[in-house]
Amino acid sequence: MGRGLHRKGVVAAQGSLIVAAGLPERAAHGLFAQPGEHPVWVRLSNGGVDVQSDRRPDIRGFALRVFGVDGDSALGGVTDHQDLSLINHAAFAFPDSRLFFGLVLAAGTSPGALLAWLFKTFGLFGMLAQIKKMGATFNKPFSGFATERFGSVLPLCCGPHAVKLRLLPPPGLKPRAEARADWEADMSAQAAAAGGELRYTLQMQFFVDEASTPIENASVEWAEAVSPFVTVAELRVRAPSSDAAFIEQVEHSSFDPWQALAAHRPLGEVMRARKVVYYASQQARGAA
Repeated sequence: MGRGLHRKGVVAAQGSLIVAAGLPERAAHGLFAQPGEHPVWVRLSNGGVDVQSDRRPDIRGFALRVFGVDGDSALGGVTDHQDLSLINHAAFAFPDSRLFFGLVLAAGTSPGALLAWLFKTFGLFGMLAQIKKMGATFNKPFSGFATERFGSVLPLCCGPHAVKLRLLPPPGLKPRAEARADWEADMSAQAAAAGGELRYTLQMQFFVDEASTPIENASVEWAEAVSPFVTVAELRVRAPSSDAAFIEQVEHSSFDPWQALAAHRPLGEVMRARKVVYYASQQARGAA
């Protein structure tokens, strides 16, 4: 029982999202329609299917639940919170969900099953290329949750517009050599060095056209030269919580991009697949 991916939560923390004043009209929708401060839960995680050492190469997750919002929900009805799911990459591994599901199901069976799936799906030379690509993805250097960039990777609405999100780390912090042994300890040390809380910058990048900023091909990074980022908020994160009840509450919760305001409805085929799979996972583990 547990999450299919991002099973190991390494930090549960509280904080606030400060929506900036004077945003351009195209950014001022939903959560960002009015300036103000919103309470936030933060769950930082290793992306793997197993609970394993922080030293192991992995994709890292930065999930937010933003409270203090009320409005129509992307799932129908109304909602009082907005979830955001970010990882330490700028693009998805595959253009659509079919290949990703095949990878996860094979990898969850055995290494041999994974190799067999890669060969059947891509052929010999394609398999070798995919292994190289996967190695680069999972072995991407990671210095810590306080010193790395994170992105939504997949698009969502901002009112009538399509956007991606990016979270920049607090300026001036330096990676710690011992961070890889314990991400939670590193976050505590970095928060202490920053005066008790870490201040990230949340930015928004807008759709231009399907050729340069595609909605349906999740593997394409939207180039900043084509669509510059706009700063929309500051995220303030306090040191990791030691409150066992709060940590359990965060771990029992679901951080789902579809638990969102209708103004921030997820977009694209991979997001539509997430809607189905996340719900099944939440039902199976009794998540809130």
